[in-house]
Amino acid sequence: MFPRFIPIWILFLSLVSCAFAAAQKVERTGAPRSSGIPDALRQAVDDQGYRVTLADGWTAEFWFVNQLKIERRESSGTLYPELSEGEFVGVVSFSRAMTDYRGQTIPAGTYTLRYQTLPQDGNHMGVAPNPDFFLAIPAASDSSPEATYPYKKLVALSAKSTGTNHPAVIALDNAGEPSTITKNEHGDVVFSVALPSQQGTAEKLGIILKGTAAQ
Repeated sequence: MFPRFIPIWILFLSLVSCAFAAAQKVERTGAPRSSGIPDALRQAVDDQGYRVTLADGWTAEFWFVNQLKIERRESSGTLYPELSEGEFVGVVSFSRAMTDYRGQTIPAGTYTLRYQTLPQDGNHMGVAPNPDFFLAIPAASDSSPEATYPYKKLVALSAKSTGTNHPAVIALDNAGEPSTITKNEHGDVVFSVALPSQQGTAEKLGIILKGTAAQ
């Protein structure tokens, strides 16, 4: 008798999967509209952005650089060795608060995203499957995309996002199909995107949206 119930469960799982996919979407948007974004940042990002909507209605809008500055280096186990430490990658606007990879709250607002790998020290060993992160910095505190910051300065700027001593860390993952939302093996929601580079190639990035929190 039991085998007759297998198709019902398969159908149920299929419906759940379809509902998950339908509730989450990626759409193209226009240029940044927020008055809180400095002109230099507006000029550094693409005129078209991405609006990411999750199942609970939380949304985020991303605007990425016109071209990534690709510089190949020794990977040291990183997912994205072509990106430089502290490199400006884009701007994000959160409709509601979200929780970063450490569980800290990043309030609703607009932030720059800069690439940074985990320090190779005892305090950070094993804290994440991959060492690649974006640090979120309040846009008003990071008005020049060409600026380069020493590591301690970058951390201090990002810590303004959380109001703690620790930066706001948004983890990166292996990228999937561009402009999609998927779940990785850990159950994290991953937004994948393909960005043009100065070398004429398309570089795919996977961004973990760890969680959202009502503000």
